[in-house]
Amino acid sequence: MRSLERFSRGLAHVEDGLAGLTLALVLLVVMYELTIRGLFGQSNLWTDELSRVLLIVLTYVSAIGLTRDSAHVKVELFVDFLRPNLRRLAGYLSDLLCLAFAATATWLGIRYVQESALFGITFAHSDLPFPVWVAQLIIPVGFGAITLRLLLRLLGVRPQQTITSPEP
Repeated sequence: MRSLERFSRGLAHVEDGLAGLTLALVLLVVMYELTIRGLFGQSNLWTDELSRVLLIVLTYVSAIGLTRDSAHVKVELFVDFLRPNLRRLAGYLSDLLCLAFAATATWLGIRYVQESALFGITFAHSDLPFPVWVAQLIIPVGFGAITLRLLLRLLGVRPQQTITSPEP
């Protein structure tokens, strides 16, 4: 179990680093576009498309961290009325259902990326220097990482402290 916890902590550093790097890239691309537009009155189509892709990547990477920290949106109204052992069972069942969804989304994401690569779909309006399937890789990679996080949680690797709702 100790090795799984060490693995989880290392993975958390990678996830948090990717989130920070992606956020920095989004800010740089947007600041570049605003500067070029403000100083020279020109606009680049690629900055809009790239910032959109990076925001989508940031959303998926953030979802991985939320799953890791058990900070995702939950409906706690009925669970709060359960006894502790039934509450644990409900959490376990919820994790199993989320795992089934994430694993299915991973598989479907892989197929989606394969089809985009097969048809050679590109960013037609912005001329980004990579095909669409490269950007779409975040779908199977993101859901694959969420699947891994849910598996770790089902194996007993949980966050050190649970994020609680700010509501009283």
